[in-house]
Amino acid sequence: MTTPNPSTQTTRTDSQDHPLLAVEGLTTHIETEGGTIHAVDGVSFQVDRGETVCIVGESGSGKSVTCESLTEIVPQPPASIVDGSIQFDGEPLHDVDEAFMRRIRGNRIAHIFQNPQQALDPVYTVGDQIVEAIQIHETVPETTARERAIDLLRQVGIPSASDRVDEYPHEFSGGMCQRVAIAIALAADPDLLIADEPTTAVDVTVQARLIEVLRSLADGGMSVLLITHDLRVVAALADRVLVMYGGTIVERGPVSSVFTQPSHPYTQALFDSYDELSRRSDRSARDEIPTNGCRFRNECPHAVDACAEDDQPAFHAVARGDHSVSCVHYGPSGDPDAILEASRDARPVTSAEVTDDD
Repeated sequence: MTTPNPSTQTTRTDSQDHPLLAVEGLTTHIETEGGTIHAVDGVSFQVDRGETVCIVGESGSGKSVTCESLTEIVPQPPASIVDGSIQFDGEPLHDVDEAFMRRIRGNRIAHIFQNPQQALDPVYTVGDQIVEAIQIHETVPETTARERAIDLLRQVGIPSASDRVDEYPHEFSGGMCQRVAIAIALAADPDLLIADEPTTAVDVTVQARLIEVLRSLADGGMSVLLITHDLRVVAALADRVLVMYGGTIVERGPVSSVFTQPSHPYTQALFDSYDELSRRSDRSARDEIPTNGCRFRNECPHAVDACAEDDQPAFHAVARGDHSVSCVHYGPSGDPDAILEASRDARPVTSAEVTDDD
């Protein structure tokens, strides 16, 4: 493929003929001493303009590697992106050179990582770090960048922002550091914000405030791709949900539909591992995950011989809208009644707790 010209490929467009982000067949392998891990195995999804899409799944399901592969920040090696296509705002984001990708990262696609304390440099003030992020992507005087840094701190809910802009990361709590990390991510006014577990390891009060910050960004028209374990966060923020297991997406759909009728056996098992929306623990250790057929079949109570055939099962519609699952039981020759019956007991919230805007 011919490498796009960076001078012509990073301009924002107003076209609504295509999704902001379209991922098709993304495949990322990680080489280890024990062999090749199929961390991301043929993942396809899209994010529309102004939409919040949440990726859920247990640890090791491939959520973070998927999102890090989008802008090629996944460490290579040991990882390698071996297949798939990525379209961003209608232009290819795969097979491009590093100079082009640097114009995308932070500028049009920004990341928030799991551990804000590690993401912030302890020897520089938070203001200096935000100013640096602004000036990397925009030619403005330092005084202008500093004023914008203060405005960003206010936007993410930092009190006394004009004073705290000159403080160091160690002078902020974990929740405040996460807000600073969000402010840095917003420095270039990105089109897509990728947030990896932004509410992890903070108390419920701080979590509620961070949810409000993310909701205000989405309400302002920014697209958000959110990784989280916490179903409360999904219920509060998501327009659509992608459920991942074994490097693949097994269920996808509007949050209201997936939460009221979880229809893949893995989604049901995942939701069952929550107690009143709080994750009790990661599910127990398992045998090696297959790399063909249904990845969940070794643990699935509904597994049949057809689950081991071919590649990942095709997606089949479950309900109105775009709710679908990758499961042979929903195909023309299958019978999903037993799985659908189990969905009644696996709902993490009631229909009244999730707004149905469809």
